[in-house]
Amino acid sequence: MTNPASDSPARRAANGPTTSSPARPGAQSPARRPTIVDVARAAGVSTAVVSYALNGRPGVSAATRERVLRVADEFGWRPSAAARSMRTGSRAVGLVLDRSAVGTPAEASGGLEFVVALQEVLVTRDLALVLQVVDGPEAASALYAEWWAERRFDVMVVTEALEDDPRVDALRKLRAPAVVVGGAPGVDDNAVAAATVGDGEAMVRVGRYLLELGHRQVALVTGPADRHQTHVRAAALGHVLRTSDGSLLHEVTDGSPEAAAGVTRRLLTGGQPPTALVVGTDQMAVAALDVARRSGVSVPWDLSLVSANDSALCRLATPSITALPSVSVALGTATGQVVLDVLDGAQGPRRDVPVGALAVRGSSGPRTG
Repeated sequence: MTNPASDSPARRAANGPTTSSPARPGAQSPARRPTIVDVARAAGVSTAVVSYALNGRPGVSAATRERVLRVADEFGWRPSAAARSMRTGSRAVGLVLDRSAVGTPAEASGGLEFVVALQEVLVTRDLALVLQVVDGPEAASALYAEWWAERRFDVMVVTEALEDDPRVDALRKLRAPAVVVGGAPGVDDNAVAAATVGDGEAMVRVGRYLLELGHRQVALVTGPADRHQTHVRAAALGHVLRTSDGSLLHEVTDGSPEAAAGVTRRLLTGGQPPTALVVGTDQMAVAALDVARRSGVSVPWDLSLVSANDSALCRLATPSITALPSVSVALGTATGQVVLDVLDGAQGPRRDVPVGALAVRGSSGPRTG
């Protein structure tokens, strides 16, 4: 008896002429991948009808559409993504990450949360997110130019905005739709789409909190000097301290825990150590806390410690570390919404992500000296 599965129209078209060695039931010839021509031949229709049926376009009867879909499913055939993008546009978003911005586990974790939240927004419009990691902003600029020349993406996303960002300049010259995460310094607000974070306002709140505790000598340990966020945080915290006769010592590092530990050690063993220390990330904060403990500096009695980014590390430390909440998820969502705004034709849309309330824990307290 003939096996119905092995004798289907799709099987016959895919396997080609019958040979003396019968195909194993359910097996498909490995000679080549099926094409739209095979599907059309097996369904008894033209390739145009197959295309119309698979794309849900009018002009095809329900019975024909059902037959085409059944045959295509038997073949395991799907339209070529590359060919479809040439006809209808890429329907994708390109994201290039600088390797130095995802160098530590903490940053990688925050980056993953950002990417997941971004993708959750894009998928509502059937947009794919393509991510690639490169070494440095110049390499990112070159890749964005290559992507745009090939029309591979509808919108490009730029993360970790720099003070003088060659990526933003390159995308402006290309006239390529782009969204800058973290703002676009030096660029008119209506010229570049952006998802920004209220880092300045958050640092003002940190400064006022420390002033209320009696701290006037505060040190800020941040990541690289070329990051726009670094300048925003330092400017805001320094301003609020100076208005109340306080002072800020700003120390720039590469953002690693090791660098934060070295700077903290130098600050605490200097001639006039700060009474409060604000650090850029959770890992930097834990490193600073460890250095204080090893140096005989009591937290919070001799030194108050605040992290600009909360995580389980801050909550589980001893003492637990006062911190501003992480905004990775909210920023990813806002970035996705700005991407959709750009696709809808908005000019320079912006969405700002506020930083929530400071979580006051055991690492901060009134000045005692």
